[in-house]
Amino acid sequence: MDEQKIIKKFIELSEGKLTAEDWKIWFSENAQNVEKICGRTSFLKIKIKDSNSDIQNVYYGQTAVSNWLKSKNIEVSLSEIYKKNYEKEFDDYCKAKDEKRKKLKKSVENKSGYLKEIYPKLLRQLTKSYDEYTKIEAGKSIDEIEFKENELSLKFSDELKVFFKNISVFEFEGVEINFNYLDKQLFGKKEYLILGEFWQYGDGDKLLFDIDNQNIFVFAHEYSPPKIIKQAQTITEFIEKTLVRHLKEYEE
Repeated sequence: MDEQKIIKKFIELSEGKLTAEDWKIWFSENAQNVEKICGRTSFLKIKIKDSNSDIQNVYYGQTAVSNWLKSKNIEVSLSEIYKKNYEKEFDDYCKAKDEKRKKLKKSVENKSGYLKEIYPKLLRQLTKSYDEYTKIEAGKSIDEIEFKENELSLKFSDELKVFFKNISVFEFEGVEINFNYLDKQLFGKKEYLILGEFWQYGDGDKLLFDIDNQNIFVFAHEYSPPKIIKQAQTITEFIEKTLVRHLKEYEE
């Protein structure tokens, strides 16, 4: 294909005479010739990208080819049809995303509204940060908690018992606390209760409960040497301050 045929097609695109499907098919059949004639830099701006919708590709393509035509001193009458379609698609996307967020907020309010009296800040932040990957399971009975204490040969603090009476599993981006997986482990010469993971300093950082004084720590294993870093005075402070601050980073 010679340059004049490519220029003709670019003019048709600039003037809004091609459908998104027309452009997609033509470009896929002529990509090599476009790169050869337009050069690598312009080609990368013009090329169809798999991550974009057809509407995005035809709009971005129109912008790129019209700029290339101008660089060749070829004037075109730029149609706004692709721009309007792109703006409508983006507006529809935003509306759908907002509707999804509202449904998720309603879902967390219905499912976890009982946390309002115990962890009001957590619940409030969850309504803003909750997504489809968040997992919260209701707490355990006092008998189950006492059985776990006996199994681990230790006593939970009152605040830790309150937490597990209300939440047995909490999963969010970079956070996992699971009652069923509680375990003890020595770090240095000190024994801690492993609550789960809190990826504060690196992927896989363990979340630790100090059995002696109830403080909450993270074992930052990627440090050299690894460090045990304090996060909160108590589990309640961790949930209502540290965890809420973490969730806020993912607020929609």
